Amino acid sequence: MKERLLKESKILQAVHRLCQRNEKKVYLVGGAIRDLFLGRPIGEDFDFVAAGGVSDLAKELAATTGGHAFSLNDSFGTWRAGLKMGKKKFEVDFSPRQGGDILDDLKQRDFTINSLGISVEEIFGQKSPLIIDPLHGLSDLHHRVLRANSEESLVRDPLRMLRAFRLIHSLGLKIEENTLEMIQKNKKLILHSAWERIRSEFFAALSETQAGHFLRDLHQSGLMEVIFPEVQGWESFDQGIHHESPLWEHAVRTVEAGEIIFAHFQELYPSYARLLENHFSAITEEGISRASLFKFVALFHDSGKPGTRSLSPDGQFVRFLDHDQEGQRINFIIAQRMKLSRKSVRIISDLTRQHMRILSLAKTEEVTPRAKYRFFRDLGKEGIDAVLLALSDGLASNDIKLGWPMEQELPAGDLRRIKEVAEELLRYYYEEFLPRPPRPLLDGREVMEALSLPPGEEVGRLLDRLREAEITGVVRTREEALEFLRKL
Repeated sequence: MKERLLKESKILQAVHRLCQRNEKKVYLVGGAIRDLFLGRPIGEDFDFVAAGGVSDLAKELAATTGGHAFSLNDSFGTWRAGLKMGKKKFEVDFSPRQGGDILDDLKQRDFTINSLGISVEEIFGQKSPLIIDPLHGLSDLHHRVLRANSEESLVRDPLRMLRAFRLIHSLGLKIEENTLEMIQKNKKLILHSAWERIRSEFFAALSETQAGHFLRDLHQSGLMEVIFPEVQGWESFDQGIHHESPLWEHAVRTVEAGEIIFAHFQELYPSYARLLENHFSAITEEGISRASLFKFVALFHDSGKPGTRSLSPDGQFVRFLDHDQEGQRINFIIAQRMKLSRKSVRIISDLTRQHMRILSLAKTEEVTPRAKYRFFRDLGKEGIDAVLLALSDGLASNDIKLGWPMEQELPAGDLRRIKEVAEELLRYYYEEFLPRPPRPLLDGREVMEALSLPPGEEVGRLLDRLREAEITGVVRTREEALEFLRKL
């Protein structure tokens, strides 16, 4: 059964033809074999090993399948062929063999479950292919254990320590005790890795479900505080009477609450479920979806609290004045350190700065059409993220069990009101704000003529006010628009 799945792979068929033309011994290694034995789809990324240089293999494979090839790692001589077959995209990596033979190469890899190899030639042979397993990775797969090949392998590439926690949660494994001790011992070496690589691994983990468990384990290992020194002290940071848990627990609970909401759009917001799924599955930059970026902001939304903690004038309670602004400053620094794109940095910055806004709206008796318009005028589609961040924050702040079904009777007060406002804002965004008139009732030239105004900022200000009046239903005709501007 497993052999048939390998033989049916278009990528493996193409590489097999390549091997025959070049008379070269090539091995499939790593994740594809691991996933095969875990009963998972073998995926869209493949790793191959061959003796000597591999650039010609990558270039020829790319040329025969309409893709492109490029050097991935000059120091190791690895090349990548980016391919497109039908509607699917694939990444195929070719690496020169490390050591004297394939056994030596596999032993130098990261974890035993990734240190598996199969000859491509044998996959398409008459007999069952031999699984090359020098470190008993198949046994570890059977027992669902993640074990480092050696401490040296972690020291040689410290990013593997972060990858360990991503793998145990994405594959449903448990980390071997000795491997965990190695990580705790060498955790500071993670900063020797390029931030682009740290970013890629961290956001790949956030893109999985149950990211909260990943964050808890990362924190327990000590890696979290090394990568993000900003969280030091959060596990004991008291947030005052409005929160049931310290800052770290609240931050992770906010991520977990967000994941529950994501998993149940259909039940919570049936009219907009597909639209919300499309919104959060959108890619903000390579390897980072809106959902994973949302979880990042959920984790760090209160990062400004430690620096703004103070007591009320009567000394009765703790407060965090302007912690949203301080958090915006801190998160901007973190996002830049992680080499995120300008778009991602902007989203993180805006959501952190605005994460208290819905709580303010919830404290009013009525959210007016003008307030709704201005909310989405200021935030655009990031307003959707802000709405669900506020709800996640509210759920995490209360002493309620996070799970599904969500407790039907939420405690009276801010949380229940936030949930109502969230539903109201989502309805407004999808039913009123997005379908707004494609063309304003008046343009700038018409405004200048009607009011005898010269070109300038005043015209722009009046157009903004008129647009707001149109969308909120204050004016509906050209005549009403002119009268509205004259009153202004």
